[in-house]
Amino acid sequence: MKTIRLTWATLLLSAVSALSSLLMAQEAKDIIGIWMPSEGTSYIRIFKEKGKEKYHGKIVWLKEPNDESGNPKTDPDGKPILNMINLKNFVFEDKEWVDGTIYDPKSGNTYYCTIEMADGNKLEVRGSLDPFGLVGRTDTWVRMKTK
Repeated sequence: MKTIRLTWATLLLSAVSALSSLLMAQEAKDIIGIWMPSEGTSYIRIFKEKGKEKYHGKIVWLKEPNDESGNPKTDPDGKPILNMINLKNFVFEDKEWVDGTIYDPKSGNTYYCTIEMADGNKLEVRGSLDPFGLVGRTDTWVRMKTK
């Protein structure tokens, strides 16, 4: 009788483990959506480029879209921040999006970037000075619910 219970427990544990692996499996398209960086001052819409396996991000909302003069906020080069593409050329490889860049409209600098999905509703976005990600910082972005 103990052998039967042990066998059932082993089978149940194996089934739960297999199911959780399937649920946690990521696909390239999982990144598509609207995300809010930790500062909470903008939303980024991540999308797939038509006909290619590349992903990009566009700033679609700013908490304060205008400067003190009432004009649209711009980057150091004078380009409007709202609707700016600030994530470029990401490809999905080994459960993360790699080989992309992130543009910081405050400083005007572009950084190497990788993105990992922490869970279905959080991204770990790492911008770095070097292509290996050694010198940089990671920010957690949260998926925004859409209607």
